[in-house]
Amino acid sequence: MNCDLCRREELLIKGEYPYLLHEFNHSWWLLGEHQYYRGYSVLLIKGHYRELTDLPAATATAVFSELLAAHQSAQDFWHPHKMNLCSLGNVVDHLHWHLFPRYQDDPKLKNPPWLQMQEFDTKKISPNEAEKIILEWKKTFAFKG
Repeated sequence: MNCDLCRREELLIKGEYPYLLHEFNHSWWLLGEHQYYRGYSVLLIKGHYRELTDLPAATATAVFSELLAAHQSAQDFWHPHKMNLCSLGNVVDHLHWHLFPRYQDDPKLKNPPWLQMQEFDTKKISPNEAEKIILEWKKTFAFKG
């Protein structure tokens, strides 16, 4: 399959993807490889589904609960002014959500995150930097179940 997120999932299954925050039953919660927005993360659905409506109903319900848990944890840990969540799939058609914490001191707070997309690579983080953030998060939060 020619899907970047399926390839990422293969690495996750092998334990070779260093940006994993948490594995849920139906999704992987990943720290973003860039931190243009401090705390940016992605919830990646396990398996290749293009649309939310392609998921079995029980799985869709479970995924929504996982998204809420990731959202709440991100909000509690990073203390943003607002959380932006979106699932588009125009570039990669593997179902996933972007979680963008937005902060009061963000000079472009009123703009959608995508308007800064060309700047994301300026805030790439290394696996070592990700590990430090993830360890700090894990000291503070742990999911039950």
